[in-house]
Amino acid sequence: MSQISRDEVAHLARLARLALTDGELDSFAGQLDAILGHVGQIQSVDVTGVQATDNPLTSVNVTRPDAVVAGLSQDEALAAAPRAEDGRFAVPRILGEAE
Repeated sequence: MSQISRDEVAHLARLARLALTDGELDSFAGQLDAILGHVGQIQSVDVTGVQATDNPLTSVNVTRPDAVVAGLSQDEALAAAPRAEDGRFAVPRILGEAE
């Protein structure tokens, strides 16, 4: 017995704002039904006594330790800027007139 109908696929397509042809509706109904069948098989597996894991991989991300280092002073940062005004970076205006 089919778990998902063509009408349900059409309803989902409307919700997702997808324009599907009749052939696509029939095709997707079959594909979604097969997916739901596989999910049902997985759900029926007896996992009694199996410990849940959130990540089966034992690898750990290797990162360097945080180290506080001195940053650039304002003058040093502005020295490399194409333009600076009043101690700030000067950039081209991108939004309308000044308010």
